[in-house]
Amino acid sequence: MSCPESSTDHSAYLAIAEALRDGADVVPASDEVGRQLAADGVSLLEALDGLSALYRSIAGGEPAFAAVRALSSSWAEASLVYLHSLSCEDPLTGLSSLAHLRSRLGELYREAEFRGTSVPQTHALVVVEPLNPPGTTPFDRELRLVDVAECLRIVFCGGDVLGRVGSHRAAALVGREPNLPEQVETARALITQWRLDADGPQLARIWIEGLPGTEAMAERVLDELARP
Repeated sequence: MSCPESSTDHSAYLAIAEALRDGADVVPASDEVGRQLAADGVSLLEALDGLSALYRSIAGGEPAFAAVRALSSSWAEASLVYLHSLSCEDPLTGLSSLAHLRSRLGELYREAEFRGTSVPQTHALVVVEPLNPPGTTPFDRELRLVDVAECLRIVFCGGDVLGRVGSHRAAALVGREPNLPEQVETARALITQWRLDADGPQLARIWIEGLPGTEAMAERVLDELARP
């Protein structure tokens, strides 16, 4: 495959090329490719140039809108995850970065070891995952997380660490107080009814995620929660 119009490594587009040649749905392949190109540091313009070159060489025309949208959306999501990992705070939502949340967890485990206490007994994560309807844009998903962050700040205002976990979840690192279940239900009610101008309730999954016995296992829990 030769596509001189783009300087991008064309082997990255192999999944889309195979889908085009097989007459298969290009959306899953485009989503995968967009995420990978962002991880490789390829700009969105370069990524779209490569997609156009690929389509011209195989299909003889410009990319399908569905392919462009899938690649652009996944590229944006992956890029946001990377940018948020560079600082202690997400500039849009004000939530702590995953790196900061991981650091605070490490401090808790070290303090627990020194004091002879148990992190699983003293702390937990309250995880929120907005349930966005099909067709929701990355920008709209960001706005939902802004709403979620505001609700979490209202409920967990006692110095708890509120962090962003991946591209579409938020988590509060909280103490296991007796009223924690009631706090979670309050957060659920706030998040559901936060936008009074919406056509319906703003649905979200909210749950208490127990922490494991070791820091290494806790890091694995965060990694799993951060997955798309």
